[in-house]
This record gives sequence, structure tokens and C-alpha cells, in this order.
Amino acid sequence: MMKRLSGSEPGHRPLPAPQTAAGEQGKPEQPGAPPGRLSSGQAIATACVSDRPAQLTGERTTLPEGQISADTPSLAQNLPDLVLQKIFGQLPLACQCRCARVCRHWYDCLPPPRLRLMRWLQKNAPQSCLADPGLGRGFSDRTGPFLQAVKSPALPALMHLQQEQEQEQEQEQEQEQEQQEHKPTDARQDTEPLSRSPAARDLLPCLVHHSLNKQLTQASELKLHRTPLEWPKGTGPITGNFIFSPCSRWLAIACQLQPEAPPHLRLYGWENGAWQRCLLVSEVATSVDFFKFTSMPPDTLLSIHGVHVLAWNKEPNTQTWHSSHLCQVPPSCTVLNFYPMSDGDLVIVTKIQGTAPSFSLLFYRRTGHGRNWGAVMTKTFITEESSWALRCWAAEPRSCQLALATSTWHRESGPVINTVDIWRKGLNPACPEQWKSQNSVLPGYNLLLAEITYSPDGHYLLAVLSDLRVCLWQLDTQYQLQERLVLPGCLYNPDYPLHRQITFRRDGKQLAVCLSLRQVQLLDCDANGRWQYGALLETPPIPDTPASDRPKKMKLSSTGRTLARQTQWRVDIWHQNPIEGWQHRVLHSKQEDHRFFPQFCLLEPGELICTSAEDPELDLRIYGPDHQGRLVRKISRPIKVAINSPEAASPDGLSLMLGTERAAPTLLQLVPSRANGGCRLL
Repeated sequence: MMKRLSGSEPGHRPLPAPQTAAGEQGKPEQPGAPPGRLSSGQAIATACVSDRPAQLTGERTTLPEGQISADTPSLAQNLPDLVLQKIFGQLPLACQCRCARVCRHWYDCLPPPRLRLMRWLQKNAPQSCLADPGLGRGFSDRTGPFLQAVKSPALPALMHLQQEQEQEQEQEQEQEQEQQEHKPTDARQDTEPLSRSPAARDLLPCLVHHSLNKQLTQASELKLHRTPLEWPKGTGPITGNFIFSPCSRWLAIACQLQPEAPPHLRLYGWENGAWQRCLLVSEVATSVDFFKFTSMPPDTLLSIHGVHVLAWNKEPNTQTWHSSHLCQVPPSCTVLNFYPMSDGDLVIVTKIQGTAPSFSLLFYRRTGHGRNWGAVMTKTFITEESSWALRCWAAEPRSCQLALATSTWHRESGPVINTVDIWRKGLNPACPEQWKSQNSVLPGYNLLLAEITYSPDGHYLLAVLSDLRVCLWQLDTQYQLQERLVLPGCLYNPDYPLHRQITFRRDGKQLAVCLSLRQVQLLDCDANGRWQYGALLETPPIPDTPASDRPKKMKLSSTGRTLARQTQWRVDIWHQNPIEGWQHRVLHSKQEDHRFFPQFCLLEPGELICTSAEDPELDLRIYGPDHQGRLVRKISRPIKVAINSPEAASPDGLSLMLGTERAAPTLLQLVPSRANGGCRLL
């Protein structure tokens, strides 16, 4: 398996040029296309071969012998631009790609190739258009080899987009360096960022997600291979928290060698089909409290060690990561959490030590080349009376927002006033880069807010009140909260985060709420923004289930057609069949003599649900839809330890973490299966 697909590293053998329908080597079609690289029209035509094979062969459309378009006014090539544009707008992508090869006039009347592909994805695979940009950054080392192994027809287009992305990044780095050196930026074309729309970095992850989803859905069977992980030898090592990077190339773990020992940070990188231990070089040797990867800048790990906040970056051409001191939290503060935003800003939530509970928000912004951060502002909330409290907060890094919920009440029997502050940039037109808050008072509830969470798109804020009512608010154009939905009650477990118990679909247009152990209510948002009740899902009863059973997590797949829920004693999976509608398909429950509790996690691409349960031996199973939309079992294999956590899968869905609190971590890698056997229907 190749290390990279771009051919940018020394000694790399590039993939052979793609074959056309006639079996000949593909050639550049656009003027000035680099040798050995697919033209945009060819790449896009190849990208969707699996969807409409008869129309997307990529063959040329040629004129009859002896006819020349320039000398033949009656030919369609000479139709007016407006007429051609309207005709092209009604054609599918396959035909548009073929029309682009007729003549230069037709080519000029069509939208740019990447825009045509993006429109096709928005129509045929809208969920893929919401893919995290990290999927594109991990293409060379992670998803590229997988798609190459299954001979994905989209591979030529993906390689083409990756090459363009690398070109754009190089140009942006040159511009940043010129700006850093205070040199005027030339208007030359070779230093300007590419103006094609959409950018390769936007389109690449969308096409990667679509290609993965297509291959994993069509696969009748999948396989998991164990990938060794260098782990310190000792008596009963303990696995602490862990997290994959957005590109899935890096894995950070808090490692405890002994039960009472403080956790220390370990980092691994995916290289040559295996996880390699990375060397961390830092002057700070204290234990780690929090750590998260940033989406901007990429390949950066932030960690908090007591009062020290560090930023880790990889040394080029090595497996060594060096830390730089980002900031130092005041000694009187205890870090509660921190949130790297998608634009590169950082927000730290701290509690100020003292008799009255007070809190601070620390804001930082990237400086220089984006590898350093500078303090922007600090906002402190001081409690002067016992009738004020910061109840909860929630962050939505993709939309760069932070919501703080506070409650105020009188010492005597007075009403409770709940207030939510939405912190974000852009609220002050004079200073759009300044962080400010928009205040919303929530009258009429007279109850404390138990917890809040954002929808994935950041357009909605959901809360559970102390009486277990569920409230959904929409953020208007001024970022004030407008009530959209109130449910009379839900089954809520305060021991687990709300965002794990109440789940949104990836586009924020569907919501699942657990009403009881027996019922889950779906709610849908129509095209006019109105929320309404959807299907009511029920579970079969289990007489041996303890009365104290409570929900732990619930997850909707990206399309909203599969729902998995885990309580303390059982895992349930529902699936929306194209013919039969919603049906309860899978049930795993724990018996008294079982050692492990049932677990599940979602492998996002491919709509896959992974479970571990004893039946009667501990077994790992992966369920997913087939090409007809039916839920099938694609993997079933024995394992020794259970799924580690709800975040056990990497963002690209190709790596899976197994392990318990007293067992070393085990990593499994999803690989294509060459078996021709069919799936097992449920």
C-alpha cells in the first residue's frame, strides 16, 4: 500500500493514469493543464461512474466526419449562450461533462467543473456536503489507500482535487510569508489564491465522504484487522481519555501506568498502514488535564497541564512533536474546559477559586503564521449574591459560538429568571473580529436550566429544564433565542452529557428525544422551519431490565435513517426501511452473569453502527444499510475487550478503539473484504 497518493514525496511512485472507456490513457483537455494530471472535466466525469455507468464513461463527443462547427451555422454549437445555459441547467451531471467536450463554446457556457460536481453532490448526496474538512486532509494517508484498494471510480477526481488543494496551500503559505515580511503582494497569477468556486479544500472532503459512503454501503462484507500499538509494559495499564484528530492521522491518549499515577500524554501517527509512536518534546513535564486537536491550524494539538496551555506541532519529516507555550492560566483559576474554534480562536472556561463561585472566559487568537496565539480579552463573572449562578454552557466550534446559561432568583419565593448569552464574533459591525455576547432572557419557565446543547449547524439551542421539559430555541439573525418547540418531558440522566442523550441529525433538521425506556420520539423540521412530531419508536420489553436503568447515549446517522440508543443495560437499533418504514432491528442486553455491558459507536461514513455485547461470548458486530437501504450485518467477530467509548471510531470511520479502564487499548482497522459472500439480513 502506498504511503501517499499525491506523489509529492521523494521516491513515491504515482498511480497510473486513469483509463477511459476505450482503455486509453486519459489526457488533459483544458488548455494549460499540467502533464500527467486529469483535467477537471475528465476527473468529474470519472467521479460518479458508480452512479450512472451508461452515461459517465467519459468518452468524447465528436462531430461527424467532414463537419466543422465554425463553418456550419446550423449546428447546435452555435446556439446563443442563454439558450445553451438553460439547456445545460436541465441536464444531469453526466451529460454536462460530455457536453463540455463538444467544443470550446459549449465548455464556456457550462459552470466550472468543480461547481458542477458540487451541485451534483448537493442534489444526490446532501449529507456528504456537510463533511468535516479533515476528511480531505487525511485523504493521502487514510481514505486514499482504502478507496484505491476497492478500485473506487472516484479516485482520479479525488487525486485531482488533492493536487489542487496542495497547490492552493502552497500559494497561501507564500502569501502569508510575504505578509509576515511586510512585502507588498504581487497581483501575479502564480501568487494569488485560486478563485475557482468551490475551493478544492471544500469539495475534496465532500467527495471523500460520498465515495466512502458509496463503497461501504455497496460492500457485502467488511473486515477488521488489528493494528499494533506500542504501549508501556507494566502491571495493569490504564487507558485514560483519547481523541483522534479531524484528519484521523493522529491519535492522542492520556496514559496512566498505575491506578494512582497521574495521566501523561502519548501521541501516535498513522504511517505506512500502522500507528507509530511520536516523540513529544516539552519543558513542561506535569500531568495532562485536557487535550484537543484543532481544525485550524491543522495538525496541531492543544493540551492543558495545570496552569500551562501548550500547542504541539510536528517537526517536518520526523515523528517528533515540539510544544510551544501558548499561555498560562492565572493560579487562582481552575480550567473547566476549553474549545478550539474552527477559525483558529481559542476559548477557555475557568472557575475562580474563592468563597463565591466566579468564572472567567479567556479568549485567544492566532498570530503570525498561525502557530502562536495571543490573548484577546478576558470576561469575568463575579457572584455577589447567592441568588445568581452559572448553570451550564455549551460550545459549537464549527460555527464559533459559546452559549452561557445563568439563572437569577430572589432569596424569598420569587420567580426564576433564566438568561442565555451567545458569545461569538461579528456582533459588532465596527469590529467584526471582536468577541461579543448577545443576551436573551427566557421568561415564563420559572425553573432552572439543567443543561444545554447546540445543534450541529449552530442554528438551534436545546435545553432540559429541572422538571425534565425539553425546550428548543432557534437563533435569529441577531443571535437571540426564539422558541420553536417544547416537549412535556423526557428521560434524562444527569450523569452523562446532554449532547449524548438527545441527538440531532447532522444537518440539524431532525431530533431524537428519549421519552422513556420504551419510547423514543423523532421530531422533524420542514422546509418552512416548523418543527413537528415524527415517528414514535418503541422497544420490545425485557422483563429482567432493572427499574433503575437510565439512558447513556443516543445517535442518529447522518441521513437520519438509523438510530442507536444505549442505556446502562441494553443497546437498541432502529432503521427506516424504504418499504416498511421505521423498525426495531437490533437488541443487545446484559445478563447478570455477563462481564461486559453492551456498547455502541457510530462509524459516520457508510452509516455504520458498531456494537460489542456478550451473546454468549463477547462479539463485535457492525451493521449498516446495503444498496437497497436494508439494515444488514456486515461484520461479526469475537473480541476480548469491549468498545472503549462513544468516540471509539476515528472521523473517517476506518479505525476503531477497543479497551476498558484496566486493559491496554486495542486498535482495529477497517479494510476491504475480497469475499463474495452476501450480508446477513436482520
